[in-house]
Amino acid sequence: MMNSSGISASLLSLGAVDFGIVVDSAVVMVENIMRRYKNATPAEKQKGIVRFTYDCATEVGTEVLFAILIIILAYLPIFSFERIEGRLFKPMAFTLSFAIFGALLFTMTVVPVLMSFFYRRYFESKNPGPIEWHNPVYEWVERKYEKIVHYLVDRSKKVVMIAFTGVTGLLIVGACLGTEFLPSLDEGGFTLRLYFPVGISLPEAKKFVPKIRGMIYKNEQVNMILSQYGRNDDGTDPLPPNRLEIYVGLKDYKNWNEKITKEQLLIRMRNDLEEGLPGVKVSFSQPIMDNLSEAIMGTIADLAVFVSGQDLKEMRHISQQILDIVSKMKGASEYGIEQEGPAPQLVIRLKRAVAARYGINISDIQNVIEAAVGMEPISYLYEGPMDTPPKERALFGIAVRFAKDYRQSAREIANIPIISPKGERIPLSELAEITQEDSPTMIFRQDGKRTITVRLNVRGRDQGGFVAELQEKVKKEVKIPEGFEVRYGGQYENLARVGKQLAIVIPVTIGIIFGLLFMLYRNLKSVIVALSCIPLSLLGGIYALLGRGYYFNVSAGVGFISLFGIATMAGILFVSKANHLRHDDIMMSVREASILSAVSQLRPRLMTMLLALLGLIPATMASGVGSDVQRPLATVMVGGLASALFLVLTVMPSLYILVMGSKEDVKSKGSSKSLSGDYASIYPEPEYSFISDDEEYQAPTEKSKKKLKSNKDKKLKRIFSFLGFTVG
Repeated sequence: MMNSSGISASLLSLGAVDFGIVVDSAVVMVENIMRRYKNATPAEKQKGIVRFTYDCATEVGTEVLFAILIIILAYLPIFSFERIEGRLFKPMAFTLSFAIFGALLFTMTVVPVLMSFFYRRYFESKNPGPIEWHNPVYEWVERKYEKIVHYLVDRSKKVVMIAFTGVTGLLIVGACLGTEFLPSLDEGGFTLRLYFPVGISLPEAKKFVPKIRGMIYKNEQVNMILSQYGRNDDGTDPLPPNRLEIYVGLKDYKNWNEKITKEQLLIRMRNDLEEGLPGVKVSFSQPIMDNLSEAIMGTIADLAVFVSGQDLKEMRHISQQILDIVSKMKGASEYGIEQEGPAPQLVIRLKRAVAARYGINISDIQNVIEAAVGMEPISYLYEGPMDTPPKERALFGIAVRFAKDYRQSAREIANIPIISPKGERIPLSELAEITQEDSPTMIFRQDGKRTITVRLNVRGRDQGGFVAELQEKVKKEVKIPEGFEVRYGGQYENLARVGKQLAIVIPVTIGIIFGLLFMLYRNLKSVIVALSCIPLSLLGGIYALLGRGYYFNVSAGVGFISLFGIATMAGILFVSKANHLRHDDIMMSVREASILSAVSQLRPRLMTMLLALLGLIPATMASGVGSDVQRPLATVMVGGLASALFLVLTVMPSLYILVMGSKEDVKSKGSSKSLSGDYASIYPEPEYSFISDDEEYQAPTEKSKKKLKSNKDKKLKRIFSFLGFTVG
């Protein structure tokens, strides 16, 4: 499926795929069949292992199907990602969805067949012996857990109140987490930018390149250097004369003899360059992210403040005020105004009245100035044999202008002679006013508006908090005249855009999950209990971010999104088991069903959660190139799964008792309304629902039980037929 979707096997598609999650459905299926084999009665063994295994598989088939659908559906917000975040996280979401769907097909079809094949001898033997290895550790854990559950359910209100008070408190703390678009990426090498004083010429800037390369090469970690100043060969990336870009390639970290991190190496290089080149500003960044950011947002900075208007002088004044504010803020680094400032220019204003008295045309004066100071072609030269057609010969222009000594200053230019119609030699100074003025060297436009950009990077602080503080200070300290606009872009623009998008998509996704759970249970209370796993898992995710000092970014958000489906699976297994127990024994109380469900589901919940958790631990500790994007995601999921494992095992039984109440009874199977349309031929009807005390309960007869069993078998056969398999 990856091949047909055009997704290649790479760090982006496989880097954070948790293969523990992939096997969760098979674990639930195998555990249920094993437990049923172990407790099979002689009457059940009479059915034969094929039929009995089929019955065991159908007991959890519906729950597994809905749980996997919800896990895949939880990735809907990731599927909606665009631009940079889509490139980074969509491959992982699609790959994991493909793997989970394949595992679902394997679980629903192949796993029951393999179980019946491997355990046929045990099932048919009169003295089969133990079906599984004796595990004293798990048996001890199970006994202790049962005692703990009894203790906790006797104090259900206190347990639930303490748990959700803690969740609420930490969610409030989590709302104060710093925010950023993406963590700082490590692409191996890095891009070094040097900003010389405005007005420096290209030949003068070129003189510094060998010195700069030598200062960089003295670090033994450097593998290669590629420098660029001015315009590149294809003309697509013109740089101003005062800007020098250098790509620095590094050796593999394993081959570094000196024990130093990349961050420490960059700090050392910055200090060396700033000491060796006074007045030069130094900036470091990553080449791939730079190209993406510049192509999409027009800037490579973490934050760009765009000042738009018509008056360049006023725009420059506003930009300078904002730059002064930025320079005093904590966390601001590598700040400056993107566009070059005004540079001295020679301005020649012709005196039309004086020129008219001499009878000289304005165009004649302009032609002389152009030829003397600039360059004017007077003829053309063809290169090649004379018998070759002109179109096939090289053409060169022949241009003339004054010698350098006669045009290198305003005084020499003022003495340029202009010949009048009468043959008089009149100096240019009599026909024009020649002054030296500061004028803009370049005018940058965005969306058709003149724009000046204040660029900066944020170091040691979250982008969201920095921008919020900057916006408040600009609003108070900078007066923005009418007709001018200040807006904030760069990486922060992506952060704001993704935040607005997720604010819509995540509630929609949770609503769809709610609808699927209601289709499964046809009971609002059961849905609420199953969904309560989501806030319980968020608790650990937030704590993990705080513990590792990470900000909330898109990668961490993807981790929280992934938790929705995985945590809901644990709730589905618990609630479904408790409801099945109450259905099978109508006299069983809610308390008893909750305890029995918690104890009987201990093994599958431990296995599914621990497999998913352990599968992500390597990603949390990864330190190679490209691992920066995956670490926050894996950290959130490990913390969330750990808290979900603990809180679901301890809080869920008490919550089930409080929500379901102690006076409800379970109605017989098949009593609820059936699904309509095409879905009725694919999904089975719910096996249970709830009635209130004022309704009369009618116990199911043997005839009705057989009929319901037959209907269920037919519907499950439809599911397998829909998937392309045949059941006898």
